Amino acid sequence: MSPVREHYNPTIISLLREHDQLPHDKVAERKCFQRKILFLMNAIKTAEFETSFS
Repeated sequence: MSPVREHYNPTIISLLREHDQLPHDKVAERKCFQRKILFLMNAIKTAEFETSFS
C-alpha cells in the first residue's frame, strides 16, 4: 500500500462508518459523506499518479 493510501485510509474508513450509520432518509447528509470520500479517493489516485512519474 502506498504511503498516501496509508495516510488517508483511516479517514476514509471513518467516513464510511459514519455514512453507514445514517438512516436512508437523510439523503443530503449521506451525499455529503459520499462527496468527501470520493474527494479523498481522488486525492489518493492523483498523488499515486504523480509519484509514478517522478
